Amino acid sequence: MNSLIRKFEAGMNHPDAAKLILRVSFGLMFLLHGIHKIYDGTAFIQGMFVDIGLPGFFAYAVYLGEVIAPIMIVFGLFTRFAATAMIGTSIVVIGLMHRDNFFSLNEYGAWAVEEIGTYLFASITILLLGSGKYALRPD
Repeated sequence: MNSLIRKFEAGMNHPDAAKLILRVSFGLMFLLHGIHKIYDGTAFIQGMFVDIGLPGFFAYAVYLGEVIAPIMIVFGLFTRFAATAMIGTSIVVIGLMHRDNFFSLNEYGAWAVEEIGTYLFASITILLLGSGKYALRPD
């Protein structure tokens, strides 16, 4: 049985493929949020910045964090820099939209900040792992 498990584990050892799957899947999912901003604009986000006393034009940084950075991650271009931009975007989203429920659970018992938290931790993981060899600019 142990030899069968070892063979299975050896056959499943593909860290560069795992990096590719992580980069592409989370990059595309984050990009969908950016595409929404392209079509609907940033007025909602500008209002949130103004509400906390910051200039509304800060909202335009969302295009870097939710459009440019995810595209860079999907293609493996300056992956660590792009992951840092996505981390910053995730932290800003938490600060703007979830500062009141950061330590809360939703009605299903999950962390109220689970969605953006998942993007944050995936971005941190991508930052630490890098692009892998299946990238336009491998690390």
